[in-house]
Amino acid sequence: MAKIRTHGSAAVPEICCELARDFIRGAVHVEELPHKWVRPWRFLPRQRRALESCLAWYPGIYRQMVACTAGVRLEFETDASEVLVELRVDEEPRATRKVLEAVDGSGAKLAHDGLSYDVDGRHVALPMPEPGELAGNPREEWGPSVTLELADGVDAGGLLQLPGFGDVHRVRLWLPALRGCELGRIAGNGTYVRPVDPATAASGQADKKPVRLLVLGDSVAQGYVAEDPALAWPSLVASRLGADLLNQGVGAQVFQPTALMGLEGIEPPTLVVVALGENYRYGRCGERVVRREVTEFLAMVDRLWPEAGLVVLPPAPANDSQIVRGSCYAQVPDIVAEAAARLRSQRVAACHAALAMAENPALEGSKLVFDPDGHPTAAGAEELAGVVMAAIEQLECRCLRDFGTFGRCGACVVTAPAPEAEPAAEEPEPAALVLFDLPAEEVAPKPAPKRRRAKKKPAKKRMAKEPAGEPAASAVGPAGNLLVGVSKEEPAAKPKKRQTRRTKKNTSKVPIDEPAASAMEPEDQLANGTMRLLQMDSDAE
Repeated sequence: MAKIRTHGSAAVPEICCELARDFIRGAVHVEELPHKWVRPWRFLPRQRRALESCLAWYPGIYRQMVACTAGVRLEFETDASEVLVELRVDEEPRATRKVLEAVDGSGAKLAHDGLSYDVDGRHVALPMPEPGELAGNPREEWGPSVTLELADGVDAGGLLQLPGFGDVHRVRLWLPALRGCELGRIAGNGTYVRPVDPATAASGQADKKPVRLLVLGDSVAQGYVAEDPALAWPSLVASRLGADLLNQGVGAQVFQPTALMGLEGIEPPTLVVVALGENYRYGRCGERVVRREVTEFLAMVDRLWPEAGLVVLPPAPANDSQIVRGSCYAQVPDIVAEAAARLRSQRVAACHAALAMAENPALEGSKLVFDPDGHPTAAGAEELAGVVMAAIEQLECRCLRDFGTFGRCGACVVTAPAPEAEPAAEEPEPAALVLFDLPAEEVAPKPAPKRRRAKKKPAKKRMAKEPAGEPAASAVGPAGNLLVGVSKEEPAAKPKKRQTRRTKKNTSKVPIDEPAASAMEPEDQLANGTMRLLQMDSDAE
C-alpha cells in the first residue's frame, strides 16, 4: 500500500539515500534547483522558446504544457522493501482545467492524473499528491514525498527480513502527465538504491540493443485523460517494445517545424512516431499553409534521424459539427497521407529507414472516448497503442531482419509478401576467362559469331572507266606527296600491287584472286585481257 507524506514531517530514518537526479529517464534537460532539488524537462530550452514564440499556434497554452512530465519516470534497483521519494507537484495548468471541465461536466472535479509504479511485474496506481512547498531545511526534514511499498518485509516463514537480505526489486515510477513536478532524494530501508543502466533500463536485458522511442504528438499523446500516466498510448507502446521513451506530446500542438529546433543534439532515436493534426479543426487555417507545415515538419524529421524508423499516425476524420468555420481540417488527413507517401519514396531512394502509415481509428462511445474532443479513456488509449504497434510491425524488414530491429529498404512496408524474382540468366564467359579444364562433352559449344560481308570496293571500277590515254585523277597526300591513280575517297593501289607481285612469282598460273570472265563486267574483262597480253609478251622475251 502506498503512502503519501506531506511537507514538514519529522526526519525519516533511512539506511540508503541518493539524489533523484541520477534516476530520471525520459527527460532531455534537468534544471538544478536550490537544496539539490531538480526539475525534469521533456523539451530543450531552445524548443521551449520556439513553443512560446509568435510562430506557435497557441503559445500561451504551450507555455503551460511544456512543464508537464508526461512519460518522465524514475528507474532504479534496490534491495529495500520500502522506498521514499521526495516529490512536489505543480498546480494544475489553467488550460488543463478547461479541458477537464468538459470531461467532468457538472460532477466532481477530478484530477484525471496521478502517479504509478511498476515493480516485479505488478502495477500500482497512486493518488495525485497535493501541491506543497519545499521543506525549510531538507538536511534535517523531508519535503513532500511518496512512499512505495515494494514488499511486505516478511519472508515465507513469517520472519522479518533484515536490510540487505531481501530480494532485489526493479522499480519504475511514472511521474504525472498533466502537470510538472520537482524531485529531491530517494531513500530506502535497504543497503542500496542504484540507477539502472539506460541501455538495459527498458528492455531489462544487458545483451539486447536498446530501442529509443520518440513520440511527437498532441494532447492525446500527452495522456489526456487516461487517468494514469503509464496508461497513455506512448507509455503502452514503450512498455511493449521495451523502449526508452521520450514523450514530446503537448496539448493543442500541430505540425510546427520550429518545435524540433535543437533536437539534433539528443541521443538519436531508433523509432519516431508522429501523431499530429487533430488541433487544426479548432482554428482557422488554409490548405496551402497546412500543406507547407506538414511537408516541412516531416522533412525535418527525416533530416534529423534518417536512420530511425518512422510511423505517421494521421488525424481521424471528424464531423462538420466538430470543425470550426474557416478550418481546412477536412483535407488535413489527405494532406498528411500525401506528404508521408512522398517522404516514403524519398527514403527508399536514399536507402534510409522505412516509413509506415498507421490507420487512426475514429474512437466512438463512452468506453473509448471521454469527451467530444476525442480524448481517449484507458481503453481507447489501449486501442491506439494497438494501431501504432501494427504499424511498427510493418517496419520489420524481411530482407534485413538479421541485421537490425527496423528495416532500411522500405520494400517491406506492405503486409503482402513480395513475389519471388526469377533468377537472372547467366551470361556466357569469354574463352580467355576459362579457369578450369573441363571435358569436351561438358563444355557447351558456342555459336560462331556472324561475320559481316565486306562491301565491294569500287576502286577498280573507277580506274577501268577512265578513258584511254588520259592519266588517272591525282590527289595530294597529307604529307604533300602526289598520289597518282588513287581516288580521293580511298587508296586503290594496294590490290594492284598485290596482283602484280603474285604474277611475278608464278607467271604460268592464273592468279587465284582473278574472277571468272563470265562474272565480270565488259570493262573489267577488257582490262583483264590487256594484262594477259602483257604476261605473254614477257614470257616470249
